[in-house]
Amino acid sequence: MAMSQTVEPPILPEGSPDREVNCEVALETAFAALVTASEAQGWTPHETAAVLLKIATQHAQQIENIVIADTDG
Repeated sequence: MAMSQTVEPPILPEGSPDREVNCEVALETAFAALVTASEAQGWTPHETAAVLLKIATQHAQQIENIVIADTDG
């Protein structure tokens, strides 16, 4: 099952107070397609949610580590 959902580009400039909401809306369809594809392959909703949270947390930590490294630099 190929995912063909696209993520729309931002419509608000960086620094806009609503940019995070804009990003959330842009990602929702692709995220829902990923969840659906995972569950269609036999992963449970709980497994899918737990692993997506783990991946997202690891990604956020990597970004934080890059920011810290750039400011120490």
